[in-house]
Amino acid sequence: MLITDQLYYYFNYYRSIYQYDDPLKNLRVPLVQEYIQPYAPKGVVSQHIHEIVASFLVYQSLFTISRLFVKFAYPKFYNSLKPKTRIDFSIHIVSFVQSLLILILCIPLFKNPHLQQDHVFASTPYGQMVVSVAVGYFIWDALTCLLYIKYFGVEFFLHGVVSALVFLVGLSPAPVIMYYAPIFLLFEVSTPFLNIRWLAIKFPTWISDTVKLINNIILILLFFLIRICWGWYQVFRLANDFYGARGDPRLNWFNVGVILGSNLVLDLLNFYWFGKMLTVAINTLRKMFGAKADDRKLNLM
Repeated sequence: MLITDQLYYYFNYYRSIYQYDDPLKNLRVPLVQEYIQPYAPKGVVSQHIHEIVASFLVYQSLFTISRLFVKFAYPKFYNSLKPKTRIDFSIHIVSFVQSLLILILCIPLFKNPHLQQDHVFASTPYGQMVVSVAVGYFIWDALTCLLYIKYFGVEFFLHGVVSALVFLVGLSPAPVIMYYAPIFLLFEVSTPFLNIRWLAIKFPTWISDTVKLINNIILILLFFLIRICWGWYQVFRLANDFYGARGDPRLNWFNVGVILGSNLVLDLLNFYWFGKMLTVAINTLRKMFGAKADDRKLNLM
């Protein structure tokens, strides 16, 4: 059997076994049931609170371990870094791992027969688990950006808050738009390339110029096509599906407003970051080809 055939087999097998059931339904995090679950929103969020907390703890642990590893394994390198770069280095490691993990988890949700039955109200325990893992990350991201807001600014904190909010609202009190969860989480496909680009800017000797150029081209194309073109189109589809369900008593119009408003904020942030990204890319190319460039613009992102 060819490697491609094997990959195709395992890909379809993975999709088939996780189309409906939640593999983490029996997960229990110590102290959560006693001290957090009673204060969690009732309904699906409360049912998946262990997964949300576990996700948060995993990412915080990865952040802490990566900082300690670099500090003690490479002390000279660590001490040479500015305080912001030390923090940013670990944040990018977490971001890289999270983006790959959530994209893999989303695979069984695409073309899922259960979710395709109703774009607004259809749901599966597996889909709720994936959204819970995403919520845990975005809560971690928002709190981390708040803690280091002097380094990263308001926009990254706002992105974390709004992302956590929109997925939490999608879970509470009853799940909605689970069909759209993998569609919007597909935004993360550009994140690994964004993290590689950050490494290339901060540590230019680590990555060859050819790899930098290829990575920048892929990043800009994916960011524009997925986060902007695909993103705005899917928001339009989502609004149209909400309108189609306007007569359903299960539809909470406050939640609809929060979801659409949050997506608008995220799409505007993506426009803002895309402009900064182009500025950085142009200056990077100018440096690569020996032209005069403004090094200050390489620190925009």
